[in-house]
Amino acid sequence: MAASARIDVWDGWRGLAIMLVLIGHFTLSQWVWEERMGVDVFFVLSGMLMSNILFIDRMSLRDFYIRRLSRVIPALLVFLFFTYLIGVLLKYEFSIIELIASLFFIRTYFPVEPHYFTSPLPTGHLWSLSVEEHAYLMMSLMSVVMFTRGKIAWALMLVFFTTIVVNIYNYFNLDDQAFEYSLIRTEASVGFIAFSAAYNLIKKQNGIVLNPYAPLVLTLLAFLCYIDSMPLWMTFIFCPILLGLAINHLEDSATIIKRLLSFAPLRWMGIISYSVYLWQQVFYKLFYALPGKEFTGLVLSIVFGAASFYVLENPTRRYINRRWSANPSYRSTEPG
Repeated sequence: MAASARIDVWDGWRGLAIMLVLIGHFTLSQWVWEERMGVDVFFVLSGMLMSNILFIDRMSLRDFYIRRLSRVIPALLVFLFFTYLIGVLLKYEFSIIELIASLFFIRTYFPVEPHYFTSPLPTGHLWSLSVEEHAYLMMSLMSVVMFTRGKIAWALMLVFFTTIVVNIYNYFNLDDQAFEYSLIRTEASVGFIAFSAAYNLIKKQNGIVLNPYAPLVLTLLAFLCYIDSMPLWMTFIFCPILLGLAINHLEDSATIIKRLLSFAPLRWMGIISYSVYLWQQVFYKLFYALPGKEFTGLVLSIVFGAASFYVLENPTRRYINRRWSANPSYRSTEPG
C-alpha cells in the first residue's frame, strides 16, 4: 500500500472517530455509547502510530516530544484560556486548580472534588488526552530501557492485561456510576493503546496477515460491544483487541474499505479532528441555550474546530517543527 494511500486511510479512521464522538454528544442517542467508541478508535490508532515511531523508526525522544507538544499544547492553551473566560463570564463555580490540573494532564486524579464530570467547566473530555499523554510518556521510557521489540511487545501486553485486571476489580467493587467514572483513568483505559502498539510489533515481526475484510468485521463486532444493552465489561475486555487488530490491518484491507475511509469529507474531518475534539465540548455543554440546540451545537463544533486547525493548530505545529525539530513532523503521521 502506497504511503499516501495509507495516510488517507488513517485520516479517514480519525474522521470516523471524531464523527462517533459528535454523534454521541449531539444526537443524545440512548442505545449505543458512540462517544466512548470514538475515543477508543482514536486510542488504537495512537498506539499503532506511536509503536512505529518509537520502536520501529526509533525516532529520537527530542524529536518525538517536539512533535507531540507542537501538536497538542498551542491549541490546548488557547482552548483552556477560553474555557476559563467562559467560566468567569457565566459565573461558574470552579477553582483555578482545575484548569492547571487539566494543563498538566492530571485532572482525572486531582482535584478529587468536583468530579471531572460534575465540574461546570467544559473540560471533561480532556481525560482521553491525558490518557494518551501518559501512554506516550510510558512508551518513550520503554524505548530507552528496553532495546528489543520482543521485550517491548510483551511489556505492553502486560500493561494491557493489567488494565483488564484493574477494570474487573472495579467492576465488582464499585457501583455502576463509580465504575463508569473509573473508566476514564489511565490505568483503566491505556490498554487500548498498549494492545495496539504491542500487536503492531508482533504483527510485523511475524508477518501476520488477515483476510482483507477483517478490519470491517472486527470494527462492526466492536460496535456491538458498545450497545447499551450489552454488558459494560465487554468494552474493556474485547474492544481493545477487536479495534487494535482492525487498525493494524487497515492498510491491507479490501479496496472498498480503503475507498470508504479515503472519502474526502471523512478524511477532512480526520485532519481537523484534534481541534474539533477540543471545541465540541463547549457546545456540548451549552447547546441547550443555542437556537437549533443539538444541530447548532454540532455545526459550531465543526466550524470552530476547522478555524482552530487552520488558524492555530496547523501553523504553530509547522513553525515549531521547522524551528526546533531535525525531522519535521507532518499532520498525517502524527499519533493521536
